[in-house]
Amino acid sequence: MNFSFIHITDHHLTESETALLDGFSPNYAFRKVMRHLAAQIGNQADFIISTGDVVEQSSPAAYEAFKQLLNVQATSAPAPGPLLISLEGLHQFPLYLLPGNHDDRSHFYQCLFPKGPMLPLMNAAFIHKGIQFICLDWGPHSKAVVHQETLNFLARSLETDLPAILLMHHQLVPMGSRWLDSFLADNLDQFWQIVSGRQVLGILCGHVHTTYERVIAGIPIFGLRSTAFPFVLQDEPLACLLPPHYRLITIQNSILTTQIFEVPL
Repeated sequence: MNFSFIHITDHHLTESETALLDGFSPNYAFRKVMRHLAAQIGNQADFIISTGDVVEQSSPAAYEAFKQLLNVQATSAPAPGPLLISLEGLHQFPLYLLPGNHDDRSHFYQCLFPKGPMLPLMNAAFIHKGIQFICLDWGPHSKAVVHQETLNFLARSLETDLPAILLMHHQLVPMGSRWLDSFLADNLDQFWQIVSGRQVLGILCGHVHTTYERVIAGIPIFGLRSTAFPFVLQDEPLACLLPPHYRLITIQNSILTTQIFEVPL
């Protein structure tokens, strides 16, 4: 049951490696992150999990560029994978992939997981070394929505005796920023009623481009800075130039610990 994996999030990749977003190259930053993690901890981790916003503008061309950038090997696995990627020192390395609000679900499925079922919400689960990873989809918009379908899937998944880690794009906790906090789902108490008292080791989130750790109902929640551009925690939207982060998560005897790595650009 002892193993480690890597969490990355919010890549906002473009259709061309030369394309810029407000003068910034998310593709260049992504390569730097992958090169850094490959050199530092690639031999320690079993896989990588990305919690969404794979591309900036969702289109088949953007996902084809993503596949080319990561030299994705064709797979028959349904979402979330794994895809097998080879770049920047990684060779056929497993990558599990969730969609974010920038990821049109139809393009996401058609381009990355064409042999699996296409669903309006990507609620899915997989098991690795006795731990169940539960992927929850709060919808394709900036503001999360508590879909009954997602709650039902979560409740069914937690009926097993396996310890669980929950994966999602949207955040679950306020950040102290008016515009970021407007993305929180209404009625999250329904979610907490389901997970309370369950053997949930931790929750990994993206969306707000910020690294943080919180605890609710005894469950640790981990957010993570984007591999692209972080956001300033203020009331109005503002991106800033801070180094990207990735997180190494280690499970040992059903205890979860994490370590943050910062990537100089």
